[in-house]
Amino acid sequence: MKNILLLIALVAGHPAYADHPGDRLDEVMAQKEPAFAPVDLNELPALDLLGPDGEPLDLESLSDQVVVLSFVPSNCGLPCADQQSLLEKVRGGVNASPMLDMVTFLVVTDIGDPVPGPIAENVVIAQPQEPIEDLIEQYRAVAPDDPEAPLVHVIARGNRHAGVFAGSAFRHINMILYVNGLTNAH
Repeated sequence: MKNILLLIALVAGHPAYADHPGDRLDEVMAQKEPAFAPVDLNELPALDLLGPDGEPLDLESLSDQVVVLSFVPSNCGLPCADQQSLLEKVRGGVNASPMLDMVTFLVVTDIGDPVPGPIAENVVIAQPQEPIEDLIEQYRAVAPDDPEAPLVHVIARGNRHAGVFAGSAFRHINMILYVNGLTNAH
């Protein structure tokens, strides 16, 4: 009996280590997802936007959220449509969890309705007040590899540009896990 109690005490005394990347989130995601690149910038290019209500909108107003930022210009066509379809799956995973109140999906577009399916409460469709191509180029310049595919920028709380996912080849579960890691960061 003493041996069993000793064994229980020894096992209970050691913390259980989950396979959670913690501070290594960017490194782990870069190894796991080829379409991901860490960015880690505290200063973002300015976004001069109008929200759905016609009022000015900037990233400062969303600084308490993790922001998933995508651009859908009218001349993008299938690459952006495919990316928005993939982001719909990401939204489904995020919105079926407690992350719903911690994540905003910001879609900047110069067309009417770029989001497939019903628009969730945490989706904001904004119009640029300058040519959308200029905004896209400013944000593309922060990506380390300068990919040609449309980019999804993931911005952590406090407006830190955390990383980018390129195109529509990434696995949606990887973006969900990355966003979850950012919502858990302190």
